[in-house]
Amino acid sequence: MRKLLSLLIFFGIALSAAAAAGETPVKVDVAVSPETVGAGSDASVVVTIATKPGIKMNKYPKIKLQIPAVAGLIEGAEQSLGNAAPPPPDKMETNYFHGGVDPLKVTLHVDPQAEKGRHEVHAQLSYFYCVAASGYCAPAKAELTIPVTVR
Repeated sequence: MRKLLSLLIFFGIALSAAAAAGETPVKVDVAVSPETVGAGSDASVVVTIATKPGIKMNKYPKIKLQIPAVAGLIEGAEQSLGNAAPPPPDKMETNYFHGGVDPLKVTLHVDPQAEKGRHEVHAQLSYFYCVAASGYCAPAKAELTIPVTVR
């Protein structure tokens, strides 16, 4: 029992050190299509999440992408992925994504009066993850920058 407790403490300290060093449990990529969009048109944003080795992504609470409205540029948008309720205690393994996480896809509507040029839209991705080796679980957030180029 002491060995197990020592192991859990070790992983907790290692995880805390990784978090302090700025490491994140996932890699997030943002793609916008088309890369250059006309004012008054739509652009598709795809956010891909890849877990690092030993990390499990939870289905509950949901993974959530929030893109706030930017006056004169885009309307706000939001997308989520996962389950609305937790699994029963005897089915906890069903709470994890297996084989990867589906990309989050959002359509951004560009204001008809949007200024031409490259703009950066700040968004937030929130999720809940667990470390497979220790069972440590925690919420996390990632600040994203979405490039919107208006022609």
